[in-house]
Amino acid sequence: MKAAEILMITQPTVIHAIRELEDHYGTRFFEHTSQRLKITDEGKAFLEYATNLLGLYDDAEQVLQDPAAKGTLRIGASVSVGIYYIPALIRDFNRKFPNVTVQVRVNKTEAVEKMLLEHQLDLAIVGDVIRSEMIRVISLFVENHIAVCAPDHNLADQTVTLQQFLEQPLLFHERNSGAFESFSMAVSQAGYTAEPAWESSSTEALLEAVRCGLGVTVLPERLAKEEIRRGNMSRIYLSDFTFRSNVCLAYHKNKYISSVMRYFIETAKRNTD
Repeated sequence: MKAAEILMITQPTVIHAIRELEDHYGTRFFEHTSQRLKITDEGKAFLEYATNLLGLYDDAEQVLQDPAAKGTLRIGASVSVGIYYIPALIRDFNRKFPNVTVQVRVNKTEAVEKMLLEHQLDLAIVGDVIRSEMIRVISLFVENHIAVCAPDHNLADQTVTLQQFLEQPLLFHERNSGAFESFSMAVSQAGYTAEPAWESSSTEALLEAVRCGLGVTVLPERLAKEEIRRGNMSRIYLSDFTFRSNVCLAYHKNKYISSVMRYFIETAKRNTD
């Protein structure tokens, strides 16, 4: 149960149970404000422990019911990984476990990390911008990125400096997305600042904007090469800048790793080419 749902609870039996917990631990989990309950810092800490315990209970249920033969595997992915990496990975996994239902959630890294913390996901494949110490991270591969533009753009197939590239309208995902944060940090280390002209949660919207010549961007190499092969985009060669990022597999450190999950992890490690 989420904190927002708990705050809406007004049933006397539930309030009585909360008070018994507060008396037992000698602290207040909620404060009464305008006939509503407001969670305290101690309440948030207790909620986190309870969420972890419920997650472990769900894991136990799955393990005891023979997950190698059936069950559900919940996978998260950051946006770019969800486009070019996850589909083939899920296909290979399904060949081994056809009776396991795989649910995939593709979102920005920040949202995927939150779902891992709340035990809404079993595993996730994201960039390396993970903040919580409760999330365990396994590096899978290093992802090369390529600068691209429309074929009729004045920088198409040209070699330019990073400064010249950044002077163009930049088309990127939102500032709090893992993709932009990684790029922004790399640019900052080179002594520059990246200021997007476009910010979007939709990869397809950004790709279409690039195809229409509205600006430039940096794409994962696999995605960029496919767009270039189709004639939708052209490469921009950066003479003084190279951008790479780590793609990682992540899961809650209290997560029980079942045989199904372990096979998925090993499949993810193999599917790096």
